[in-house]
Amino acid sequence: MEDQTIISCQFSYYPLATTGVNEEVKEVLKIIVASDLQYETGAMSTIVFGESSKIFSLLEEIASKMNRQGFKYALSISISNLCNCHLI
Repeated sequence: MEDQTIISCQFSYYPLATTGVNEEVKEVLKIIVASDLQYETGAMSTIVFGESSKIFSLLEEIASKMNRQGFKYALSISISNLCNCHLI
């Protein structure tokens, strides 16, 4: 089995066409917490650290779940493989 690349991914979820902004953001945070990936939340974005395949799976899960619930959103994503991450 080959080693997975460790990356950092900063993303912001922006609910669109809704008055339920807080509820949607809380739903996304639940998905992140359940992923068991290391993360840091900020006022405007969340940074997730881990194996690239797990992070891409997380992003796919967020998009899929939000789509199934009929939410409209923008998801801004930045990824780096030079994060000097020390996973715990």
